[in-house]
Amino acid sequence: MRKILVIIFIATWLAARQPLAYFYVLPFDNLKADPTVEWIASGLTDMVRENFKNEIGLKLQSKEDLEVIMNNRSLMLKQPMGSRNFLLLGKYSRQLDQVEVSMQLIDVATWDELDARTVNAGYSDITILNDQVNETVRTMLFPYIPKRTVSSAPIIPEFADPKPAKRRHPVSVRSEMVANNLEQEINALEESMDVLFGAKQDEQVKPKKDVTRYEGGEWAMDFSAHEHVDENPELAPNTQMLTTVIERLVANPYDVKMEKPKFIYHSDDDQYMTVQFQVVYSLKDEIIKEMLNSLPYTRLEQNGTLNIFYFSRESFNFPEKITETIKSGDYRSIPVIRFFNTERTPIVVLADTPEEQWHSRRSQKVLYIPERQFSPLIEFTIGGWSLQVAMETVNLYATYEFTLPMSDVESLSNVSIKFINENELNSFLDPIL
Repeated sequence: MRKILVIIFIATWLAARQPLAYFYVLPFDNLKADPTVEWIASGLTDMVRENFKNEIGLKLQSKEDLEVIMNNRSLMLKQPMGSRNFLLLGKYSRQLDQVEVSMQLIDVATWDELDARTVNAGYSDITILNDQVNETVRTMLFPYIPKRTVSSAPIIPEFADPKPAKRRHPVSVRSEMVANNLEQEINALEESMDVLFGAKQDEQVKPKKDVTRYEGGEWAMDFSAHEHVDENPELAPNTQMLTTVIERLVANPYDVKMEKPKFIYHSDDDQYMTVQFQVVYSLKDEIIKEMLNSLPYTRLEQNGTLNIFYFSRESFNFPEKITETIKSGDYRSIPVIRFFNTERTPIVVLADTPEEQWHSRRSQKVLYIPERQFSPLIEFTIGGWSLQVAMETVNLYATYEFTLPMSDVESLSNVSIKFINENELNSFLDPIL
């Protein structure tokens, strides 16, 4: 009889389990093996997982989970009755400024293709790509998710023989209440005497730090602003990765593409010529990939081409060196363009900076030209508990022009662009100017 009851109980428990949709999301395939967009592979996966992580009845699975279930397909039998397993396969390719993403929804049990769709979005607008991919995945997946039933356990009342209630004389009840109240008053009096003679500390008189308490109709807490946050040794590996990435971002975050200078003749004056020089500034593609794949960021905000990564002290220690570099602004740098003649002597110097002092500067040695076309594409903000890294994923186009005598133009042989820290601009330009 006991075995039969156990079997019935297990069967009832299994039947009561709600069906689930096990959703396996793998990194998207870079169809053309383009290294400049390799970061999208895991980026799209993270976006899909983030969007569906709180869906009721949907359990997100990884590549390792898929390998386990494929090696032992009998594990599906242990899932709640009516559950299904789905695999999302994705691939993408970039053509100029457009990214095409193709997706297939596969039934893992039968390996049948349930749906296949394609979306297109601009490479410079990750937010639109994210929304389109997530909405398409939702449209493909949700028609196949098992329906969940709302059930409630039956309430079975217990029947028992009624027992007569014991009744006490009112005088007896009142006497017991007076005795209890008297005992409480005596205990309170003893505690107050202990405090008076110093034998015991009154916890209400001496407030505790970092503890919320209710007193006088308001909530209060004592704390000390001089207490510093100790570094957590367990976060050392994450901190080392963060330090390496931040140092690389500070030292050399930009890619530069230069076009060959154009020479414009003056029809009214053949003694001079205008030189037109075009430059494209951008952040290195691997920077965003490294931020997405290497570091456990707390949150990612995307607004058009703007990406803001949040890093919490719960995952990292913030070394003093990095903190001071960001707070002081020592990471900011601006491009300085120099044109050299055949003797490697600078003839033209352009400083692309918004600082007003450099726009009033003059030089007797070279043709000095201040510009305001460049703007930083990366910015850091740090506080006591978080670090934010904001990056603009755009191409910044700049066109520089200047006029020189024909003899100087003919001697031009080389141009260089160097990013100089704003604090070191004086020491770099003074010897040249």
